[in-house]
Amino acid sequence: MKSVYWINIIFQHKVSNMKEYIKKSLAFKIKALRESSNLTQEDLASKCNVSWRTISNLERGLVVPDLLMIIQMSKIFNTKIDDLLNLKIDSSKSKSRLEREQFLIEKIKTLNDKSLDFLLDELILIFKHFN
Repeated sequence: MKSVYWINIIFQHKVSNMKEYIKKSLAFKIKALRESSNLTQEDLASKCNVSWRTISNLERGLVVPDLLMIIQMSKIFNTKIDDLLNLKIDSSKSKSRLEREQFLIEKIKTLNDKSLDFLLDELILIFKHFN
């Protein structure tokens, strides 16, 4: 009976830690997407029909958006829900590195086909010379 008690305690602790991790990861992603889209918290709040305080709390990891808000944000940021909720973060990368990667990804998504082809050609050249 004691082992069941301790297993329950350990499970509750892991679930609690997971919830915090999810809140912080989603908060980081939403803030990065908002900033890379040049939106203020007020702008995003208006598009989501919530107050700017809700967005502020979201970005600080204090609250988690409901499913409808997640769907709305995926449309606003032109990203798949899967990408928005992908919570895998390489802990070996710094926060500034992750922010720069996210910025590049978002800019690449906005390129037309011709610009994307040009960028790809340039990247191939860069990789040949620096790898």
